[in-house]
Amino acid sequence: MTTLTATRALTSLHARELLRDHRYFWFALFFPYGMLGVFLLIGSVLPAGGGGPDFNQIVIPMALFLAVTSAALTLTAGPLAAMRSKGTLRLLGTTPVGRARLLFTHMSVRVVMIICQTGVLLGIATALGAVPAANLLPLFGITVLGMALFGSIGYLIGGRLSSPDAATNLGTLVQLAALFLGGLTFPLHLLPAAVGRTLGYLPTSFYADLMQTQLPTGRPMHPFWLSVLVIVCTTAVFAVLAVRTFKWDQDEPR
Repeated sequence: MTTLTATRALTSLHARELLRDHRYFWFALFFPYGMLGVFLLIGSVLPAGGGGPDFNQIVIPMALFLAVTSAALTLTAGPLAAMRSKGTLRLLGTTPVGRARLLFTHMSVRVVMIICQTGVLLGIATALGAVPAANLLPLFGITVLGMALFGSIGYLIGGRLSSPDAATNLGTLVQLAALFLGGLTFPLHLLPAAVGRTLGYLPTSFYADLMQTQLPTGRPMHPFWLSVLVIVCTTAVFAVLAVRTFKWDQDEPR
């Protein structure tokens, strides 16, 4: 079997496993759309200029954020740990697959899912007039960067933990921390100066900062190029760690 054929077969295997994984797949698929509806409802109920956050402005970036983090963290760390606990990874470890190819094919299925979700969300945003046409391409590019960043974190978590529940819970914790402490949901400039500055230097905050650049009233803390550079470098570090520390078996030494 050639390398290309083996890669295709492994990708097909991961796609089937993803579709059969009802515990994680359906949640990650529909959760962003559910939250999109919730925030649109909140935005329609709240009076304009009431002093609260303008949900009509942040709803699409929030939905994109949730789509990326749900697939890259929840739908990655938990299922990968489950494959280890079932012994699937141990069997794959006896083949010439290799860690890098396994993680690449596993992630490629998630990438397709996130791209489809992003396309639908941006289509909804266009139909609602919530996002200017000039912002569609930047938002797509930012989503791709987020996919790489949070995906590398998800594989670092799933590549080490043996318990699917522990991996899922840790991935969810990272998702919530990035969501609420990154400045997208709650502006960091409203926090005490020292706290806001400290949180602003987290890699996940640089990603939220990129989303801020696409909001009419966004207040990014860092230059666009610096945020991109930090995300790319952080992704590279986490990706290398994910491959080098990956465990095939539960009993493999830490």
